[in-house]
Amino acid sequence: MPISDSGWVQIGGSYTVSATETGVTLYAQLVGPTTAQSFYLDDVVITQTAPPPGGTPVATYNFSDGGLDGWTPFGSATLANAAPLVLDPAGDSLSLLVTNRTAGYMGPSLNLLSAPNLAAGATYQVTAYVLLAAPDSTNPTATLSIKTADCATSGAYSNLATSAALSSTAWTKVQGTFSFSDLPGLSTSLILYMQSSSATDSFYIGGVVISELAPAPPSPSQQDNSGISTNFEDGGLDGWSSRTGSSTLTNSTAAAHTGTHSLLTTGRVANYDGPQINVNNKMYPGSNYNISAWVLIDSNDGSNHVINMSLQTTLDGNTSYPSITPYPGITVPADGNWHQINVMGYTMANSYDPGGAYLYFQSVPSSGNDLVSFYINDFQLTHVAPPTTQTDIPSIYKTFADFFPVGAEIDSTDLSGPHAQLLTMHFNSITSGNDMKWGSVEATEGVYTYATADTEVGEAVCNGMRIRGHNLVWATGAQTPAYATGDGTNSAANQALVTANIQEHIQSEVQHFGSQVYAWDVVNEPLDPSQPDCLDHGPFYQVLGKSYIDIALQAARQYAPAGTKLFINDHSTTDPNRLACLVSVVRDLRSRGIPLDGVGHEMHNAINYPTVESMVHAIDTMHENFPELEQQVTELDVSVYNAGDTVSNYGNNIPPSVLAEQGWLYKHYFEAFRRLSGKLSAVTFWGMADDDTWLDGFPVTRTDYPLPFDMNLQAKPAYWGIVDPTHLPGYGLKFEITGDTGNAHARVVTLTATNGDVGPAYATQITSFSLKQIFGRPCSPVVTPPSAFPVLLGDIAASATASTSFTIDFAGCDPFAHFILKAPWTSSVYHTGTFTWELDANKDRDDHDHGGHDHANR
Repeated sequence: MPISDSGWVQIGGSYTVSATETGVTLYAQLVGPTTAQSFYLDDVVITQTAPPPGGTPVATYNFSDGGLDGWTPFGSATLANAAPLVLDPAGDSLSLLVTNRTAGYMGPSLNLLSAPNLAAGATYQVTAYVLLAAPDSTNPTATLSIKTADCATSGAYSNLATSAALSSTAWTKVQGTFSFSDLPGLSTSLILYMQSSSATDSFYIGGVVISELAPAPPSPSQQDNSGISTNFEDGGLDGWSSRTGSSTLTNSTAAAHTGTHSLLTTGRVANYDGPQINVNNKMYPGSNYNISAWVLIDSNDGSNHVINMSLQTTLDGNTSYPSITPYPGITVPADGNWHQINVMGYTMANSYDPGGAYLYFQSVPSSGNDLVSFYINDFQLTHVAPPTTQTDIPSIYKTFADFFPVGAEIDSTDLSGPHAQLLTMHFNSITSGNDMKWGSVEATEGVYTYATADTEVGEAVCNGMRIRGHNLVWATGAQTPAYATGDGTNSAANQALVTANIQEHIQSEVQHFGSQVYAWDVVNEPLDPSQPDCLDHGPFYQVLGKSYIDIALQAARQYAPAGTKLFINDHSTTDPNRLACLVSVVRDLRSRGIPLDGVGHEMHNAINYPTVESMVHAIDTMHENFPELEQQVTELDVSVYNAGDTVSNYGNNIPPSVLAEQGWLYKHYFEAFRRLSGKLSAVTFWGMADDDTWLDGFPVTRTDYPLPFDMNLQAKPAYWGIVDPTHLPGYGLKFEITGDTGNAHARVVTLTATNGDVGPAYATQITSFSLKQIFGRPCSPVVTPPSAFPVLLGDIAASATASTSFTIDFAGCDPFAHFILKAPWTSSVYHTGTFTWELDANKDRDDHDHGGHDHANR
């Protein structure tokens, strides 16, 4: 790089250190005819662009100073600095000798919080070498483990890695990875310790190295959040490549969603062989993204193809393939049209090595191979800035503190940042959406994975929240591993096996969570009104008949802590047949002494179904029949689509009128829940905000808006309907008579609606118009509306008015006849009232005697 004395010039480059180098000297020199000149050098920065294999060492313990290097006994073991009979692989002459062990867990330990530069969210590798102090023919092993303490627990244990058989003549390596979190609160201790399958063997450890494999994700302000946009209009591939190198990617003008170009992938050799693009330093762990692309199948034969958008991430040699679209993907018909694959608010969860993250498209057939060629176009990867929560609005759970706790279904993405702030501000109970289900905690028989659920429970414990357990046995077999029901037959042997499986699974899970969980959905969705016995004939029923319910409830009562509430939980209990089945099944259980403490009503509702009255009826019916049982609304949400509608999709453009309608409906829900508070012990939403709802994938893939907070975690009309309806659009709408003209044979009454100042009163209408005579000789006036009912006034802006006129023929009526006029009205469907006015058949008498108009609204 040419330099001069007139200004600074930046120089630089990259260098990879080899494993054999013992020292590296960086120097600057002048090259050319003026090499003898003096020069200045400033602002030298050395930046690591990729960690070395095995990571960047952050702490090394070789015990060369004759001390213990901060290690302490775990249990009553004794630690000493000693020279082993065999030098460790690094040639160190000293090591840590562990003696006086009387149990397998006893050994050396290190508080990792004392190690330099360890950060929450980073991924670390720990390597250690172990040498037995004396031969042991039982071939013991060593295990690296971690004990974590925080505000939720005094000790959570996890194993990192177990070695091969140990030897007294050669060192054995044990190596594992770990990361730690500041959730649910900062760790008060993070103890790395080594245990052995032998309870008494003494052993040496040496050459302990802790290395950083991946740093903690940078804060959003330090990320490259520019995203990726490719439309292929430049004639190139825009950074896309073949996953296998065998398929062919072509910039094509044969089809385009917009413009004239697109990307065509042909010659695919596997389902996973599709176009890919590097998203290194474009997608960061913990950040959210909107991802969209348009896909066209390269045929027009009417066949359907499932196209999946996924990630491939590699960290220290381990590769993962998380799906971006809800698995298996989006059904794209070969109909000659472009179809959008759109994922809103995807949370990047995987760390990766530098350059080790790709986004790709693949096909996912139900079986076999689908090697169809397809186009993609108008791909957009957009970073979603972290939302901020509102801190100046009422708390939902505090609003209902005198009635019942209010909970939310959560997953691990709700435990940090704005989602955690929203959770702890508005809810005082949680339900884990998926992480306590059989398939999540015991996917392999006898192998339990509680880490994610433990973190969710910890968040609740640290914030004084109640915890509902969901669920222990799912009647339909959903999210349940196949081994749970054995070979599926009702043979005596398989019945015994499945009974044992249920009992063992329930015992392990309820004892693991103990008294932290106050209530369990022991059996989920057991009802089927189409069956004579009202029960779903799923895989557990096929083996055990209805006794599987007995077995599950009895096991939960036997193993759960005293006082734990045991529930059965089901959906659509507002349906008369299903409600009758619920009564029948509960009555049968109670009559046989099967333990049961409560019934959960899921309440996954649509904006037009069920009615509030049917919800109240379901809870009243169960209370009348079983007053001793608790009842809870366990999975509340309100789809903005009508029941049975699988075609509509508002996408990203939900009409404000629909949100207002939903808000007024939520108002009626919670007014009813208040009235039922003596019969209703809790209400739980199935989620918190519209950015994370199961309804985006059920019953079809589309964008839904069922919860109190919007995509940006802001309060929407649904929230205000729950806590304070005076903020709902159209609040304050009132009616009055603003005109009364004509004569007894053609009296024209003008009815005017005046909106409040909160927001539009959507779809305002008068549903009927009636006169009831209360005085005078009976007569039958004729009312003529301006149109067929309902009479539409439309959307009325804030503080605006809308009017309509009715003609009344009082011919044949006594002038002294007195009437009550009633005009029921609606706005936003669920905002309702009735305008009432008293009048005489003789308008002049009415005006003179009554001194104006008497009207009322509600």
